[in-house]
Amino acid sequence: MARVVPGILTADEKDYARRLKLAADVCGLIQIDLVDGLFSENKTVQSDVIAKYPTGAELEIQLMVNYPENYIDDLGRLEYVSRIIFPLEIEGDINTYVATIKKFDKEVGISLNPETPILSAKHYLCDIDLLLLMTGTPGYSGQKLGEDTYKRIEEVKSIDSDIQLEIDIGVNFENAARLAAARPGESKTTRCPGHAAAHAQFHTGAKSNAARLICLIRSLPPDPKFAPVRDQN
Repeated sequence: MARVVPGILTADEKDYARRLKLAADVCGLIQIDLVDGLFSENKTVQSDVIAKYPTGAELEIQLMVNYPENYIDDLGRLEYVSRIIFPLEIEGDINTYVATIKKFDKEVGISLNPETPILSAKHYLCDIDLLLLMTGTPGYSGQKLGEDTYKRIEEVKSIDSDIQLEIDIGVNFENAARLAAARPGESKTTRCPGHAAAHAQFHTGAKSNAARLICLIRSLPPDPKFAPVRDQN
């Protein structure tokens, strides 16, 4: 079943607290984008702010940082953080990061930028819970879904049909159904069934919550620091 994971991308603490409270009223899992200003030019709220605002929802932390080791310990100790995702495109030891996150009994995810080959993550798929495909420039909102996203989903399916897959950037009403249909197929030994769509405004099987979430998202003005990136075409 497809699942919506609303995302919070902001540099302002008060804005973070407001968005978190509103999103927690309609969703059980929320993605928090944590950007260090190095991996991406933008910088968001950091671990101290996330720790300052406990929530009844589970948090998925997407680290867009050069040095995950500076964040994993602090985030791993937070009971309401259920999953930590870090980028493959860093120089650190991927296996060490995976093991450290698992030490805190959290789910582990790896994200891939649009230009990163899917095969680059092949040898890690058996050790992680989720693969996140970025379809645009990390750290910015308002971008369109990358044209090769469906092809990349198919490539993931051909390598590991059981890996939980998340699509980040550009998910909307026009493409949500097609993305959900493209999720990895079932197998006899389903290790991580399902398909998640991040930053979407659609939730199969939960129309009332979806409607509330849509109204919520549309009512919130974007943080000007994270303005949409212009298409490069």
